[in-house]
Amino acid sequence: MLGPESGFAFQRFDDIQGQRRILETNGGGVALFDFDGDGLLDIYMTNGCRLPVRLDDHSTPGELFRNLGGMKFEPIASDSLLVQFGQTHGCAVGDFNADGFDDLYLTAFGRNTFWQNNGDGTFSDVTDSTGSAVPQWSSSAAFADLNGDGHLDLYVVNYLDESDESPRLCPEKRSPDGYTGCPPTLFDGVDDVLFLSDGAGRLVDCTKACGIDGLNGKGLGVAVVDLDGDLKPEIYVANDGEANFLFGPPVEGVRSTLVPGLGAVPRFEDRALAGAVALNEDGFAQASMGIAVGDCDRNGLADLFLTHFFGDTNTLYLNRGNFTFEDSTRGSRLGTTSRQSLGFGTAFLDCDNNGWLDLIVANGHVDDRTWLRNEPYRMRPQLYRSRRDGSFEDVSDWSGEFFRKAWIGRGLAIGDLDRDGRIDAVVSHQQDSSVALQNETAGGNSIVLRLVGTRSNRNGIGTVVEVVSDVVPLRRELVGGAGFQSASAQEIHLGLQKRSDLTIRINWPSGSVDTHTRTNPGVWTAIERQGPLRTK
Repeated sequence: MLGPESGFAFQRFDDIQGQRRILETNGGGVALFDFDGDGLLDIYMTNGCRLPVRLDDHSTPGELFRNLGGMKFEPIASDSLLVQFGQTHGCAVGDFNADGFDDLYLTAFGRNTFWQNNGDGTFSDVTDSTGSAVPQWSSSAAFADLNGDGHLDLYVVNYLDESDESPRLCPEKRSPDGYTGCPPTLFDGVDDVLFLSDGAGRLVDCTKACGIDGLNGKGLGVAVVDLDGDLKPEIYVANDGEANFLFGPPVEGVRSTLVPGLGAVPRFEDRALAGAVALNEDGFAQASMGIAVGDCDRNGLADLFLTHFFGDTNTLYLNRGNFTFEDSTRGSRLGTTSRQSLGFGTAFLDCDNNGWLDLIVANGHVDDRTWLRNEPYRMRPQLYRSRRDGSFEDVSDWSGEFFRKAWIGRGLAIGDLDRDGRIDAVVSHQQDSSVALQNETAGGNSIVLRLVGTRSNRNGIGTVVEVVSDVVPLRRELVGGAGFQSASAQEIHLGLQKRSDLTIRINWPSGSVDTHTRTNPGVWTAIERQGPLRTK
């Protein structure tokens, strides 16, 4: 856990006034991306504001931290002109205009904003020119190429229909302040928004044309990932207290619709119920918040892990192929250890570079209920180590100071901040300082791979990288979104144990396949249809 000498110091402002308004609960997110192209991951933290929202209140801006190397950072948001105000929650990162510099999309209560990276250390607000403003309460978002044209599209998750001027309150005589938090069941859900790029700098709202309107979900997390191995993305949405969505190609019927200016756009249908990822194994909808995506059992298919509410378990869905999943929460040993926590941000990560995905979870209650039941407000985060048999061991007690303290955890993003081949993390908290975690785990070698698409989208989102020589599949996909209101580094991390001199195969979304032999541990950049370049 980095100290103040690192230069990373940020505490999110949330206007928590004692009325327990639901607008106070979602907190903020984290984005890890190399905004200035120097090879190091920088950090962006979203911030809140006083409620009701007043956009002329500039007292609580978000912050951008430039990575100086050696786990040193400096705040530069004002110099970069990335001046975010308002009640902002989540973030998504993608090189939307394919100029080599990643752009930043921010979700909010009110109006989302799109910040174009100018490539000179500054950003410009291009929300209006791209047509990407969303007036609803948005939570998470994800960039991905949803129609296979090589341009990044955008999926925006919306949460609840609520007012900041006259918010719904739930009186409770036993509470010290006279209120308790209102459950999301009292609010109407809001349709998500699916934008497709026109390839000329605008995003076109294709929500209805793509067949995902009228569902009024209560979304908090989203992941765009290839779940059936055909190199075409599906969209998985975590809904709060309602069935989750899995948007894939229709089993029968029309698979595309004509949209003026775009041509044929894909149709989706919700296949979550048929695939057994809408509900848990008991047939109940859960309060789904964050999503972790990864092949944790190494069968060559991406699995899904979701965080849930206090008193319930988190859920692990193992991918069995052909859009079918198995609820393996009990068999994975992830159930009992999560029942007394309330999870938000989460990610699969290979902490010790042994090739098996471990799991990290940020926990924290939505409001202080210690007066009602024995429900803690601040909660300890959790780190699980893979047992290499489909189950996990909670190793939080001996994983460092951060995991022994209690926090109100929300957004979480992972990436190799110090370029030592080990995956680090940044966590956004409510009512406490946010935290950057340096991974000091003793372990093996790794390859950290940045992708540059030429026929595919520039970020290579949707690319699958495999270690060819492994009998047990070692497969990683660069997914769009995942986590909770956060954007992890858009890089592939391959834990290799002590191995070197490997052959890796890169399966690009365009259909191109690049095979590279004698690839050694280190940080690499792979350009589609060209050789990889070692950068460290």
